[in-house]
Amino acid sequence: MEEKSKKALAVKIAGPAGYGIMEAGRILGQALANLGFSVLVYPEYPSRIRGGDNVSLVTFSQGKDSAPAFSPEVLVTFSHESFLLHYNEVEGEGINIVDEDFASQIEGSNRLLVFPFTQVAEETAHHPLARNTVALGLIWGIFALPLPVLEKEIKKAFLNKGKAVLEGNQKAVRAGYRLAKEKNLWGRKKVATSKKNKGSLYSGNEAIAQGIMDAQCGYAAIYPMTPINSILTVLAAHQKETGMIIFRPEDEIAGINSAVGASFAGKRSLVATSGGGFCLMNEGFGMAGATETPLVVVEGMRTGPSSGMATWSSQEDLLFVINAANGEFPRFVFAPGDPQEAYDLTLKAFELAEKYQTPAVVLTDKYLSESAWAVSLKRGKIAPLRGHQDWPKNYRRYENTKSGISPRAFPGEAVFLTNSYVHNEAGFSIEDGETRVKMKEKLFRKMASFKERGTRLYGPQKAVLTFVSFGSAKGAVLAAMEALNEKKKNQANFLHFYRPWPFPQEAVKILSQAKKLVAVENNSTGQLAKLIRRETGIDVDQKILKDDGRPFFEGEIVSSLNH
Repeated sequence: MEEKSKKALAVKIAGPAGYGIMEAGRILGQALANLGFSVLVYPEYPSRIRGGDNVSLVTFSQGKDSAPAFSPEVLVTFSHESFLLHYNEVEGEGINIVDEDFASQIEGSNRLLVFPFTQVAEETAHHPLARNTVALGLIWGIFALPLPVLEKEIKKAFLNKGKAVLEGNQKAVRAGYRLAKEKNLWGRKKVATSKKNKGSLYSGNEAIAQGIMDAQCGYAAIYPMTPINSILTVLAAHQKETGMIIFRPEDEIAGINSAVGASFAGKRSLVATSGGGFCLMNEGFGMAGATETPLVVVEGMRTGPSSGMATWSSQEDLLFVINAANGEFPRFVFAPGDPQEAYDLTLKAFELAEKYQTPAVVLTDKYLSESAWAVSLKRGKIAPLRGHQDWPKNYRRYENTKSGISPRAFPGEAVFLTNSYVHNEAGFSIEDGETRVKMKEKLFRKMASFKERGTRLYGPQKAVLTFVSFGSAKGAVLAAMEALNEKKKNQANFLHFYRPWPFPQEAVKILSQAKKLVAVENNSTGQLAKLIRRETGIDVDQKILKDDGRPFFEGEIVSSLNH
């Protein structure tokens, strides 16, 4: 029977680290995108190099895949541990498949299908690692999809691995496809396809990295830390063509201080880290604020406090980055909800940091950073960093201008002083209260001209309830809004905070007119709801909070509503 609905379907592949689980998910996801499906590939893994339960959940549909599905149509497990963790997720007519290698450890089940993935991998590719390629062929056959499309992605994935590896995996995927026919599984979950390619898979990190390169960033200091690691690998892979200086520091403190120095010297500069790493960067972040030095920080949230669960997701750092470092100074905080926003807001962060001479934070999280969506990324650009110019002899770096934005010279263009103490217009340290107040007023006055929107309203202008959220919860909230509006017109709309700081003033009217406000957040305390209350005096009526390290799955928000 051919599926033609917009219902999201899902395939979950699970097994130990080292089995190529994540690569299998990416291959499957891109092949599905090539057939016109909307695709979301969500990875889960423990903080270990080998073993454990590693998962690639591929959700796809002919509609929009805004949130990962919880119950897979097809589950393939490559270890007893993974089987025990996930077999109960398969519901109804779902297909539960295990590798013959560990099947003897499982008590009988009338819904369990056993396949010799490892054996077939040895016979075709002469290596057990090709077991996941065999499984991909089987999965492809279950959905009755055209094999050449999957073969093309297999070729792209293994083209640089050598002729023997490529040919072996090509044989393995064909063998898996034949298995589906031999075992009467071919077409069991047949789905309709379209001719429109949905684009390439982009993770949030890959989109951010592209934004960094398109912003012509000249210096990036990145100490590897989950979940921002792949930003470093993407930037390093393109270092020759971009000419970017990429510094892997000994710690996060050295990283941010070097980036502030590079920006001071005239380079567009960036640091990327996790919440724990940003804790160490707070003093350097404050120095950027005090010296009015442009700086972009990518902060990838994960569960906390402290080391928390290092490879799992949360939205716990919103209020932290808004208030980071001692003292008071302006900063921008962006919270993208998908790869396109991740790209756009990275460009915007560089643009505004430079214009207003202040730090800007791009706030992502493990879910957005490492999940991948099929998108046709729309690229943009910002003005190049200005060239050399001459300044008058009486140049003052912190001139108290009407706009509050002082003329910025680079070293070698003028003689000037910069330090992290309270200073006068010439940059000399001061301790008198009158100058302190005057320079503090200048510091904040430059933001008076900033009037850009920081929210977007989705759905009808007026609705029974209004969702509010920020960052990566966007997709799940959109799915919930659409589900409610399908049942009854004008049930819900959604105010997405993609730049929660400075607090978006256009949001005040929408929030004040809402009949019922529901905050959806991946944390335990409702940080956006607290921010709304602090900035507007408006109370959120209900908080839907999830803080188990996982994103919101499809249907969770609607089922949590107090109707």
